[in-house]
Amino acid sequence: MKKKIIILLAWLSMSLPLSADIYFKTITRIDPIDAFGQKIPAREIISEQWIADDFYYLFSGGGLSYLYDLKNNIIYLISHQTKSYLEMKPPVDFASLLPPELAPLAQALEKMTISVTPTGQSKMINNINCQGYRLEMTMMMYPVEMSIWASEELPVNLKNFLGRVWPEIMKLELKSPKQAISEISKIKGLWIYYETKAQMMGMEVASRTELVELSKKAPPRGIYVLPEGYRKKDRLEMEDIQTF
Repeated sequence: MKKKIIILLAWLSMSLPLSADIYFKTITRIDPIDAFGQKIPAREIISEQWIADDFYYLFSGGGLSYLYDLKNNIIYLISHQTKSYLEMKPPVDFASLLPPELAPLAQALEKMTISVTPTGQSKMINNINCQGYRLEMTMMMYPVEMSIWASEELPVNLKNFLGRVWPEIMKLELKSPKQAISEISKIKGLWIYYETKAQMMGMEVASRTELVELSKKAPPRGIYVLPEGYRKKDRLEMEDIQTF
């Protein structure tokens, strides 16, 4: 009888829904690109993010994920392409993660300049009151401009996440140096919508990213642990770079 009760309790615990974490989903739409006579079609990338009390997980949609262990202050950059991961202590300098054969690119990224200016404009996007910002970067002598709409007036409490996690993750996403975090932190709140235009070697790359869902839901099981069988390494590999 006692054994049956234990089995029943175990079954019930497996049947109960997991505790709800904060979830948000973004869609990035990249315009067609004409690169040296070759046509690259438009594409769409879906990104999903989960926020728990002690963990943050981002699947970028390009074969890479970030897992942030907040309790131990460790960020794992996970490459599903090469089944490997990097273990990093913030603040992280993206250039230091590049392989030796990309030393010129690493040096160029270290010289990146970035500045953020509030526009003073406000706008309602998906029922969220947003404030406008203009971000300007120079990367390898090429200009990048971003028009960003961000908000602190959110339907869920993200105060700790926005102060501690979000600037570090966006710095990695922008491939910017450590000192850039002071500029990125000028953007108050969660990025709800932003447009990017980059001029590179005579071609223009334009994209739009929009937050399409912000809710609470049960996370997939095992999302806050490293994938089984993935190997640890110190730097990115060339195969990883292709997924950025």
